[in-house]
Amino acid sequence: MHAAIRQFFVKEALEAGRIVVAVSGGTDSTALLLALHDLGLELVAAHVNHHLRGADSDADEAFVRDLCARLGVPLRVAGGTLDPERVRERGIEAAAREVRYAQLTRIRDEEQARYVATAHQKNDQAETVLMRLLTGSGLAGLRGIHPHREDGFIRPLLGVTRSEIEAFLAERGIVPRLDRSNEDPRFLRNRVRAFLRDLDATENLAHIADQARAQWPLLERAIEEAEQRCVDVGEDAATFKNWPEEPWLRGALLQRQIRRLDPSARDFDATRIASELETVKRMSVTKTLELVRKGGGLVLRKRPEPATDFELPLSDHAYIPALGLTMHVLNVGRASARLPHPPERRAEARPTLFELPEGASPTFTVRNRRDGDRFHPLGMAQPKKLKDFLIDRKIDADVRDRLPLLVWNGEIVWIAGVEVSERFKVRGAGGVLCEVWTS
Repeated sequence: MHAAIRQFFVKEALEAGRIVVAVSGGTDSTALLLALHDLGLELVAAHVNHHLRGADSDADEAFVRDLCARLGVPLRVAGGTLDPERVRERGIEAAAREVRYAQLTRIRDEEQARYVATAHQKNDQAETVLMRLLTGSGLAGLRGIHPHREDGFIRPLLGVTRSEIEAFLAERGIVPRLDRSNEDPRFLRNRVRAFLRDLDATENLAHIADQARAQWPLLERAIEEAEQRCVDVGEDAATFKNWPEEPWLRGALLQRQIRRLDPSARDFDATRIASELETVKRMSVTKTLELVRKGGGLVLRKRPEPATDFELPLSDHAYIPALGLTMHVLNVGRASARLPHPPERRAEARPTLFELPEGASPTFTVRNRRDGDRFHPLGMAQPKKLKDFLIDRKIDADVRDRLPLLVWNGEIVWIAGVEVSERFKVRGAGGVLCEVWTS
């Protein structure tokens, strides 16, 4: 244990400084705290109580408090209650990890420490590599758990196996806390852990991670060169203009852009997506990202938020909070064969002219579309389903629910920015002439 940790600090060229040690009270973190304390390093222990296991969680905290008191190591305890919405979005493990890392980072900053040490060990590394093989994370994922992250998190036990850690604690007569959720087969990692116990492949899988990290700089240069040729990188999207011939490079490009746009994304299969690029029109990639064909290329972008229904009365203007714009209607007067020009003061607004029946009251509703809506396109003899019309006009699906519709007497007069209805086009027949525009 001690030799492996010393070798870790030398290999990673870590500078001396205060270390925050994440201690849950389980086998690995208890051994990490003891071993770092034996080496005489300046430590602050940190325990995050998620309160997920009732009395067992409180007993974990009590164990850590007692251990730190006996060692004379200062302890910081932080609450880790989870947001139910984040649990629904990300799953309980991912939500807990987010909270835990945020609390550990805060404690490190407050303690002016250089690093946060977590107790990931060689078996964890093997499990991670196998999980990433199963979920198709690509070459980048085979690097596994990083020994030293850019944000200062370090993993000094990555070269130590679980059996070596258990023997280290047994020699000291220390019985750590047991988290029974680590045996729950509902979690993928627990199923993988059980499988690896029989497979006896820990060393080989951990070695794959070492090899992948060693070779990654060469691969990364190839990915960066391909990115410059093939991808227009935007703040909220990535447009793939063309693709390299090598399948692995296609997957790596996708992997990089997915991680950039959704850093918390997990369990997506970039390799599978890369193999289906020719047939993609619209594809869900992660919970927040989609791949959409536009023109001759593919765009990876954040999914638009679902549109909020709106419906507002409109006489001369109405502000639409859901869209952040205002719709204006102006009664120009009686329509005749000689039509008035739009006033100069509204030239930039590009108003659209339409005609209501003679004597009609120009009071309207502005809303977004509803199931069953129909629209009468210009030049057509009959109305058609609004959905079909918008598809024919190649209006993107995520835009359709956000289009403001001007409605009079239950009929759609104008689809903002698209078209006025055949029923309300200007004929100069003496009806009520109006202008509509948005700003």
